[in-house]
Amino acid sequence: MAYMEINFLAEIIAFERWLETNYLPISSQLLWYKMMNLFNRSGWSEWVIVDNLRLMATMSMGREATLIKARDELIKAGRIIYQKGRKGSPNKYKMVYFTFKNVVQSEVYPVVQSEVKEVVKSEVQSADIYKQKQKQNEKKDTKVSKEKRFTPPSVEAVAEYCQKRGNNVDPQRFVDFYQAKGWMVGNNRMTDWQAAVRTWEQRDKTKDFARPGTIGGKELSRNQFHNFSQRDTDYDAIVLERARKQFGGGEPDGGEKGDAG
Repeated sequence: MAYMEINFLAEIIAFERWLETNYLPISSQLLWYKMMNLFNRSGWSEWVIVDNLRLMATMSMGREATLIKARDELIKAGRIIYQKGRKGSPNKYKMVYFTFKNVVQSEVYPVVQSEVKEVVKSEVQSADIYKQKQKQNEKKDTKVSKEKRFTPPSVEAVAEYCQKRGNNVDPQRFVDFYQAKGWMVGNNRMTDWQAAVRTWEQRDKTKDFARPGTIGGKELSRNQFHNFSQRDTDYDAIVLERARKQFGGGEPDGGEKGDAG
């Protein structure tokens, strides 16, 4: 049995273009498509043997006369070749292709070939765009889902959690600190604020980070210029010492030096 190399898509495009200038009943058009499918499944053999009942089933036809009429129209249009089977044997069919050694090839094939290339190119581009958009949507969905997993706690919620654990973490300071950072821990968005509270609690066992104005439980003094806690530096003493050096060791009186006379 001979086999041919047939471009299914090119044949369909050529058939639709042929229908623009040639009349063919709908039932005959459907039969052409069903026959093409049979030849495709056969590996594009030169002939396909199929009985009427099978063709009627593929086309959902209840009357054999309807099938025969559709087949006769295809034969008349020159789109198929038909050989009646011997008694008790199915019939044989051969497709008259547009793009494989036939009269219509010289008129249709160049146009069909160009259209097939454009269709394939368009389909490939569409597939690439779809994949790119799909990846972008997946990244967006992942980002949104991560953000939805975390809801910033209120000061009351932190206070209630700290009360249950019996720690000294300052809820207001905790919320203000991470709120200012956009609820980020390093480069990652926080996913469990209770775990962050426990981290503070562990740090507070060695140094009192929870209470403002303390380091390691030691109260810090406040200087005269800023109302902020300082560490072990006495800024008042530093200012006084600099003033004494500037004015020759005496107590500064706040006036400016002027020319005598």
